[in-house]
Amino acid sequence: MSANLSLEERIQRLEDIEAIKKLHATYGHYVNKGWNDKVMFCNEVTAMFTEDATWEAPVMGVLAQGRAEILEMFEDMDAGNEFFMHSFSNPIIDIDGDMAKAQWLLLLGGNFEDKTTLTFASYDNDYIRTSQGWLIKAIRLHVAGILEAS
Repeated sequence: MSANLSLEERIQRLEDIEAIKKLHATYGHYVNKGWNDKVMFCNEVTAMFTEDATWEAPVMGVLAQGRAEILEMFEDMDAGNEFFMHSFSNPIIDIDGDMAKAQWLLLLGGNFEDKTTLTFASYDNDYIRTSQGWLIKAIRLHVAGILEAS
């Protein structure tokens, strides 16, 4: 595939992949909270989405459509959770012009109502290049399992 691309196109592809990695890591940074005076930045995270973006987690019964619903969802999560720490790994990012798809693995430590949990999940995300740079078009969270400690 890359053999048919010019050097400039290959460099652009690498820059796009790095930009998407940074976007997703920044997303995690904004939704983490609960240590070292860290708070959740709901408004900042929703600005990383397109206006018509979706955020869904079928096992949780969540489907938020558009920035306003996504903001409301994050505010609801923020109100009930004392601690979140996201760790993303194993990115598989495919660029197709101004569109991209990515798969990520997620380890999520959390604390809610005195219950400490470790969630194992994956993300299937869509991204789009805009005049502001890459933005999130869709997040689909697939929960594989949750460990709970007292």
